[in-house]
Amino acid sequence: MVQNNYLNTLLALIYATFFVYVIPWVEIYGSEFQDIPNYLNRIIYLKNGGDEAEFWGLSWLLSEPLWKEMILAIGYLFEDYRQVIYGISFFVTFVYASFLFKRVEFYIAMIFLFNPMMVHLFMEQIRIAFAFTLLLIAYDLFEKQKKISFLLMLLLVMAPLIHAAILVFYAVYYLLDNLNKKVEDKKYYLIAIGTALFIALFMKYGSNIILMFAGDRRANYGEVIEASSLSYSIAWFIIALIIATFAEFKESQNRVVVAYAITFMTFFFFSSILGMFAARYVAVIMPLIIISIAYLPKHFKQGTYLFLLAYNIFSFKYWLKLTIL
Repeated sequence: MVQNNYLNTLLALIYATFFVYVIPWVEIYGSEFQDIPNYLNRIIYLKNGGDEAEFWGLSWLLSEPLWKEMILAIGYLFEDYRQVIYGISFFVTFVYASFLFKRVEFYIAMIFLFNPMMVHLFMEQIRIAFAFTLLLIAYDLFEKQKKISFLLMLLLVMAPLIHAAILVFYAVYYLLDNLNKKVEDKKYYLIAIGTALFIALFMKYGSNIILMFAGDRRANYGEVIEASSLSYSIAWFIIALIIATFAEFKESQNRVVVAYAITFMTFFFFSSILGMFAARYVAVIMPLIIISIAYLPKHFKQGTYLFLLAYNIFSFKYWLKLTIL
């Protein structure tokens, strides 16, 4: 891990520059990332006076109004919209890297932020990545100040107004944090796994009713996106079980981070069983997963990192095979 703040910042800047601007991901991928044209088209549409539906109440919150304002600002303040989108990718990658570099060994953070799942998060799924980046900054602020500041609260309010899925992350954290000192270790992790199953079932069968009631455009959206295969998600379920069984730490608050990682890794697994796409949830909380692995005893930690490295290599091999085809 990098203790020197200036060195950490420099290394994170270099990493983000290399990841976003040096590696020709579009050429490697073989085509434009799907979300980028959507962002660009919406910027052009709104700048040219295009109308979008007006929302109120719950519908307004779910419509992610702050992201719309950012899109409008990009259209009016800049000429090269694509470079602004890349700039957001750069910022997200920088924060993710900086957050990890100060908490785990530099080479561990660098390797495990480098996989197809993170490529799609940093270079394509920019909206949810940017929203969660604000939470990582808020987490850093709280660790330094040990109190709730105005800036921290502002970041927490802004995040779900950029991507509504952040509300799920809030709900899970609230539950796990409240149960942290009330439930024994093994039961606590069973609750985390049970929470993951509940969220998967709710998103499969219940969330669509709420979205339809709110008139949200994402109603029935899950039926359009192809789910990740069980073989792709089971590795994260295995890692979650290893962490739940063997993780060791001195501070009880670290248990929340571990349970949080377990929840979303198992959620990915359950979602695959139910035929839903949920890989991005694992990608979003990747820093917390890597930190959680670091709490394992030495041999389990090394073995799990090697397992994850093999998984990443296989993922790249599979990803490149698909892009070539």
